[in-house]
Amino acid sequence: MTLVEQTYLGLHSVGLVKSREAFSTQYVSKNPNWYSYQLHVGRDLSVLAAAHCLRKISKLSNADNIQPMQRHSLSRVSLLLSAYLREQHLVLAYA
Repeated sequence: MTLVEQTYLGLHSVGLVKSREAFSTQYVSKNPNWYSYQLHVGRDLSVLAAAHCLRKISKLSNADNIQPMQRHSLSRVSLLLSAYLREQHLVLAYA
C-alpha cells in the first residue's frame, strides 16, 4: 500500500475526510481527480503534496474540536509523512 493510500485511509477511517476527491483538494491542494490518477499510474506523494498534507494535518491537530481518536490518527499520519520526507527526500524538518 502506498503512502498516499495509507494517509487517505488513516484520515477517512476517523471521519476527517469524506472522499478521495476531498482529500485531493483539502489535504494536498490538488485537483479533485489527483488521488485517483496517482493510484492509476502507480505514483505516490510528491514532496510538495506531502508538505501540503502535513501542513493541513498540523493545523487540524491543534483544533479544539478534534476527538481523541482523530487526534491519534492525525499523529500517526503525521509521523508517516515526516518519515517519508526525511528518508526519501532528505527533508530534515518541517516548520
